[in-house]
Amino acid sequence: MAHAAIACGKKRLKGFDGEWKEKKLCDLFDRVTRKNTEGNTTVVTISAQRGFVRQTDFFNKNIASEITDNYFLVERGEFCYNKSYSNGYPWGATKRLNDFDKAVVTTLYICFGVKDEKKINPEFFEQYLGANHLDKGLTKIAHEGGRAHGLLNVTPSDFFSLKVTVPSYEEQTAIAQLLQAADKEISLLKAKAEKLREQKKGLMQVLLTGKIRLNLNLQN
Repeated sequence: MAHAAIACGKKRLKGFDGEWKEKKLCDLFDRVTRKNTEGNTTVVTISAQRGFVRQTDFFNKNIASEITDNYFLVERGEFCYNKSYSNGYPWGATKRLNDFDKAVVTTLYICFGVKDEKKINPEFFEQYLGANHLDKGLTKIAHEGGRAHGLLNVTPSDFFSLKVTVPSYEEQTAIAQLLQAADKEISLLKAKAEKLREQKKGLMQVLLTGKIRLNLNLQN
């Protein structure tokens, strides 16, 4: 919750008090519609929880057509909005491509990149958009019953008309750095927890089978 409050300006960082300005997405981003004319074979899909993942890893098979010339080719640092419902993301999910230099996505996604990185910090918007701050606007442009095969009926023109509030570039950068540091700490703690789970599993295998016996005298 603290992450979301900072990313949308409800909670301000010390030293920043400038007004956040309302902008349309089309003022900040350019739509990406470049086709995969180079024959890139890294076909990915958006997982709301994991971000961009290879289709072969997500579905255990490649569900894309063998010919992907008409798919969109996105580059590292660009964003895609997946209109599909998923657990915790009833209005779809927007993710930034970080783990691949280039990747191929379905044309059902709405893809876009920052217009001017000297004014708009993409790391800030990775946090902002990842915290579902577009949901309120999406509820207005995706009408009830407007789902087809699980996809929201959201057109690119409606999507880019959505409004967001944006702080100064300096505050964007400060917020992004703070939230990225928090994300890194969370990842480290998750890795530590997983290691402890594995250690416990090993102990259970030897203690619950009697392979190793506890020495109660150690407590005396």
